[in-house]
Amino acid sequence: MAADPTPHSIAYRWAQLINQEAFRRMGATLEIASFPLARRAALVEAGVIDGEISRIYSYADTHPELVRVEEPVMDFTFSLFTAQPGLKALQLADLPADVLLEYRRGVLVCENTLKKVIAPERLSNVTSTEQGIKKLLAGRSDVYCDIDIFVKDVQQSGEFKDEGKLRKLFDIATVATYPYFYKKHASLAPRFAAILKQMKVEGLFAAYRKQAELPPNSGQ
Repeated sequence: MAADPTPHSIAYRWAQLINQEAFRRMGATLEIASFPLARRAALVEAGVIDGEISRIYSYADTHPELVRVEEPVMDFTFSLFTAQPGLKALQLADLPADVLLEYRRGVLVCENTLKKVIAPERLSNVTSTEQGIKKLLAGRSDVYCDIDIFVKDVQQSGEFKDEGKLRKLFDIATVATYPYFYKKHASLAPRFAAILKQMKVEGLFAAYRKQAELPPNSGQ
């Protein structure tokens, strides 16, 4: 199964715990490979890997080679961030006409939302959250769009000394995400959905979230 290339992130660790238990209950072996979003989509489309850990509901509309598991695994919030103290905005319409805005490549909610309101010459993409934040802090872009939990992970990593400059402007969407299997594994999807639903009833999703939020060196 393919996942985002951030194995130390809260979201990755949470998804890993959920899927390890779900695959164990299904009697299958789980191997997670990490790739950038656009790259992993291409690999799944080619049938090189067996599915995706987490994608939005509408992802199936443009990927007929995949079968959606009809039980969500995580909710993600998509947000806009800036490092400019003078930039104020509560919604997309508040952004200046000359704003330079970027999003992480493959994050379709950001891409599709922004393309509707931002001029093409003022909208570009980056390959990683780290790159997006680095360009914000260097003043090479004005606003960056990504999943908020991924930005939080980078902030907490200590990789960048932003001195409090980086801040969230506002959220643009909160979206449930779903597992996807390559079409040759379509028969597994209903069973996998039932397993995920049962795990939620047992409180495992909440327990795994707490475990994922623990510092990696906490020893727990």
